[in-house]
Amino acid sequence: MKLCSVERVWDDGEHNAFTDLCEYKSALWLCFREAEGHVSDEGDIRILRRAVDDTRFESAALIHLPGIDLRDPKLVESPDGRLLLTCAGVNRSSEKFDLQSYLAWSDDGENWSDLSAQGDAGMWLWRSRYLADSAYAVAYNYSLDKVNLYRMDPQGNYQLHLDPLFSLQQNGLAYPNEHDLCLLDDGSALCLLRRDKDTGTGQLGYAKPPYLDWQWQDLQQQIGGPAMIKLDDGRLLCAVRLYQPVRTSLCWLDADKAQLKEFQVLPSDGDTSYPGLVQRGNKVYCSYYSSHEEKTAIYFAELDLSQD
Repeated sequence: MKLCSVERVWDDGEHNAFTDLCEYKSALWLCFREAEGHVSDEGDIRILRRAVDDTRFESAALIHLPGIDLRDPKLVESPDGRLLLTCAGVNRSSEKFDLQSYLAWSDDGENWSDLSAQGDAGMWLWRSRYLADSAYAVAYNYSLDKVNLYRMDPQGNYQLHLDPLFSLQQNGLAYPNEHDLCLLDDGSALCLLRRDKDTGTGQLGYAKPPYLDWQWQDLQQQIGGPAMIKLDDGRLLCAVRLYQPVRTSLCWLDADKAQLKEFQVLPSDGDTSYPGLVQRGNKVYCSYYSSHEEKTAIYFAELDLSQD
């Protein structure tokens, strides 16, 4: 796979970060948080759109809750043809860390339903992925050394499915948090899981439906902001933050050996990561953010699968 181009596509906010990328109705949709800093009293979700025959992103929507720091938006198309947005909101005026996860729906990417509170208060539903039977999301809490698995019910609300999915008590490893899920051809699923304590090594989980019995392998390296997709040819592509030095990189995942092989460092440094991945034919697109050009901005990379 050859890196064809990297473009800085948005820097209007003081701090532009935490991206995701989705294809929907023959367009690319790029979402991220726009705020005054990495941590702010308020943060908005900006959604950009790029038509299939265009080369530029344009703003399509801005989601705002007064007094709330909306963070880490994620996009995915539902089986019934709607666009699903998930995010977390932090109320920093509260005496305690007051966090609530939310979701919203859209039929066109521009007009969105009101944000609907999801999951238990304090549990951060990180990302939604559709597996064999429904949408799932892994949630974590800063004060708990565990992550839980949530499943979307027929009414479109997340319900607790597995508590815990991974925990210090069960697995002997601390502070699991961010993740991505990937559906395999036989209906089984992989979970790429970040950790940030003790060895700090990422984990790879595997389960068959109904996703209640997970086997875990240690990736033997630290990762941040994981994104993972299965390409049309069956290969598993990941985009993650790697360390020493800090960078956002693309990696091949060997699921049997639980090994990540880095093959492309994206222009990045400092405050960086939280990528999104989309395949369209022989092209792979990757969104991410970085501060390597002074201001923290949103970047968009294009890669060609047909070239080595």
